[in-house]
Amino acid sequence: MPSSFNQFDHSVPAWKVVGEARHAQPEAPKRRRGPRVLVLGAMVAVLSIALTALSSLLFSFGTAGAVAGQPDKLRPGCTWDSSAYFVQNCQVWSKSQNKNVMVQIRASEGSNQGVYLLDGMRAREDRSAWTTDVKAAQVYDRSTDTTLVMPVGGASSFYTDWDAGAGDKNATIKQETFLTDELPAYLAENFGVSPSNNAIIGLSMSAGPAVTLAERHPEQFKVVQAMSGYYQTDNPVGALGVFASQTLVSNYTNGILNMWGAPGSNRWTENDPSKNVSKLKDNGQVLIISSGNGFLTPGELAQLAPQDQISAIALEMLSAVSTILMQIQAAQSGANVVVLPNYGGHTWENWGRALRDGRDEVTETLRNTPPVTAKTQVVNATGAEVDGGTAKATKAALLVADEPSVLPADVPASTDPSSSVPSTTKSSSTSESPVSASSTPAEAPAADAVSTEPALTSTDTSATSTTTSTTTTAPAR
Repeated sequence: MPSSFNQFDHSVPAWKVVGEARHAQPEAPKRRRGPRVLVLGAMVAVLSIALTALSSLLFSFGTAGAVAGQPDKLRPGCTWDSSAYFVQNCQVWSKSQNKNVMVQIRASEGSNQGVYLLDGMRAREDRSAWTTDVKAAQVYDRSTDTTLVMPVGGASSFYTDWDAGAGDKNATIKQETFLTDELPAYLAENFGVSPSNNAIIGLSMSAGPAVTLAERHPEQFKVVQAMSGYYQTDNPVGALGVFASQTLVSNYTNGILNMWGAPGSNRWTENDPSKNVSKLKDNGQVLIISSGNGFLTPGELAQLAPQDQISAIALEMLSAVSTILMQIQAAQSGANVVVLPNYGGHTWENWGRALRDGRDEVTETLRNTPPVTAKTQVVNATGAEVDGGTAKATKAALLVADEPSVLPADVPASTDPSSSVPSTTKSSSTSESPVSASSTPAEAPAADAVSTEPALTSTDTSATSTTTSTTTTAPAR
């Protein structure tokens, strides 16, 4: 009991004081003793209320502080997974899909960093392969201080929002909405994961979609790692590959139309990661990419049946070609690309190596790279949404960050009161942005911070420096 109450511990109880007062002076007990009793009661009541409020306040702070970290604390509604390493199975409600989605999660030690790991074409509905075929929680051990987020399911979904139902059950698939709008709120509330301090990792079927999700949601993902992917999908060969894989694995014969509409439409272009790779540069994000060479290792040969060996070789050789093309496209766009050398076939042994080899790059980027941009709705003068508005806003912020805060030394300030006020004029590339510098998020990174990131490969900033060199003009005369 608090010391403030000790003064009452040895005093005469209030009821006894009242009784004695009535016996000694029955003629006026209320007038002489009553006020003192009322004062004591009031003090007790006030102190009780204060202590109750204080304890509630401290309890609420303790609860908020316990959200982040504590990997050994089982969250409400979750169960421990048999893979150990403090992985817990949590049911997360998806309003867009009208169902609970199982997500396997390993909490950090206390940071707000999150690493999303997407599954492959044959994803199971009960467990993520990142807990069965690769012990991701062992690779990203507690020393990495990251929360691992492993959504379960998603076979043949390409982790996107479908335009119509999938398969004979006409299932609703809204994977992008779940991963970027619904799941982050749950992670923030229950695991303390920041909505803007995340990495996303994909392999095979999910490698290209992981890049697309990063391109489309730079406010959420700072870095993306893609393993053994297929990135050029907006063409007849790519569309045929999507159709074949969905049909063979999940019997989604209507997926070729119900996912993004007819091949060649705008939706296919929007979801082709190779055609939107320049957004990674615009947003200051990092791409880590790898594939095997198609030659199976002794371990793969021992584990795979002959027919599986053939498919592991063929699929990885196709991925190697697509990966090389993606590297070239990313380099041409000026994006920050880290290429991890690898070998082997289209197997989890290959992807386990890539996960280990890319771990330090991912965690270093999460620690050192500031948030790319806030999630901002950019509209034009009529109120209509601007295509690629977030990327344009970020690009404008990067340009403004490079501009000098004062006039160059060779431009004298005007002292003539009759002259017009000196002004600066944006270059044509800056004026194309639909937002002004003041409307861009304050946390957008400076351009030099992007180019000097130690975890990144060299970045071509000549275009930016050329543009900004002409952004300031002489005062009007």
